[in-house]
Amino acid sequence: MIRNRVTLLVLGSLLYPILLVAAQDAATASSAKPTTYPLSGVILDTGRVPIPEAEVALIAGGAVQRHVLSGNDGRFALGDYPASLLVVQVRRVGYEQRKVDVELGASGQPSFVEIVLTALPVELEEVLVNATERGRLREFYARKQQRHTFARFLEYDEIRRLAPSTPSELFRSVPGITISASSSGGNSIRIRGCQPMVWVDGQRIPGAELDDVVQATEIGGIEFYPSSAGIPAQYMDPSNRLCGLILVWTRGQ
Repeated sequence: MIRNRVTLLVLGSLLYPILLVAAQDAATASSAKPTTYPLSGVILDTGRVPIPEAEVALIAGGAVQRHVLSGNDGRFALGDYPASLLVVQVRRVGYEQRKVDVELGASGQPSFVEIVLTALPVELEEVLVNATERGRLREFYARKQQRHTFARFLEYDEIRRLAPSTPSELFRSVPGITISASSSGGNSIRIRGCQPMVWVDGQRIPGAELDDVVQATEIGGIEFYPSSAGIPAQYMDPSNRLCGLILVWTRGQ
């Protein structure tokens, strides 16, 4: 009887380290992170010239998960993600917007995408702007100083303080304005169910949504006219009198 007891004690002392090692291996396996792959690329125009400051967004579930700006060499990096099918959206004022499907991790290698943007033709209007120390923003400041009761003015410092993710977010608090998600990834702005006309740096862009033609970080000043009242004569469109007007002036003048 004494021999059997000693045998059980010995077996028990051998079994415990084995169970402990197995438990540690299981814990290590459960805590192992899934394999991720970096997603990066470059933005070019049709002449294969890099496009700087293009807004590159990663879209999942119909919403923007992350966005960055391309560098002076047109390159961007969106981070590391598990293998999956992702959508990359690229926007830059003056170019057509593009969406590209990226199958990340398909070859077990990092994904580097090359996205080519086509210049967007715009309808040019004959608008004369006098050059001063404030450049084309002179118009904006001149009207802002008049304290016009029919328009809302936002300049760069206030826009930077509000830090909107898209330009349309600047209109969230404006009475009578409806903002809804659009298929392009940005938002649509409507006033009384009507689409306001958008001008950028004195150029009329027919049918454009504000979020599709300019980034919030590019805006030096913005004017909003909810109706035809108070709209400067050179920007008046008789066919769009009830829809209002958005005048955008970009920075870097």
